Amino acid sequence: MYHHIKGTLVSKNPAEAVIEAGGVGYLLRISLNTYQALPEAGNQTRLLCHLHVKEDAHQLYGFAAERERQAFRIMIGISGVGPKLAMTVLSRLSPHDLEQAVAQQDMTMLTSISGVGRKTAERLLIELKGRLAEAVVDGLPAVKGQAAPGDPAAEALMTLGLSLPEARSAVERARSKLGAGADIGQLVREALKQAK
Repeated sequence: MYHHIKGTLVSKNPAEAVIEAGGVGYLLRISLNTYQALPEAGNQTRLLCHLHVKEDAHQLYGFAAERERQAFRIMIGISGVGPKLAMTVLSRLSPHDLEQAVAQQDMTMLTSISGVGRKTAERLLIELKGRLAEAVVDGLPAVKGQAAPGDPAAEALMTLGLSLPEARSAVERARSKLGAGADIGQLVREALKQAK
């Protein structure tokens, strides 16, 4: 229903921000990462939004970056993970750090977050593994090129936890299978299959 809100930042704290747009003040729940990205009160700003609807409340959640909103939406789709816990996770971990924790199956990092017990951490690691990778891949540009230092496909795989040699090898195998005309998204998807 809401994609983003752009207006004057009226106030902010590590959990909430108020943006006035068109004479209406919108209260958005935010993560600590988004809080740190906001300007000082009185300045113009823009936050991406997610409207969470329950029987007794409609709550707006705000995000400084699309990557964070994607991670939030994926997490609240997991059984037992609500918006409050998803925001707690995103306040402790940046989307990149969360992707790293999932790629490395780092139970300790997740259980160190308040409200995340062992069972919830296991569920997050299982449920997020392929889905976060897809969200990252879907955001990649369609650039073509050969596997080399600075190869965007290999770099994307490294952000998902592969070492440089593993990433290069997987990209080369994917490129052999798909052909030189494959874009980054296609290469990374195929390379992830090759790396499994």
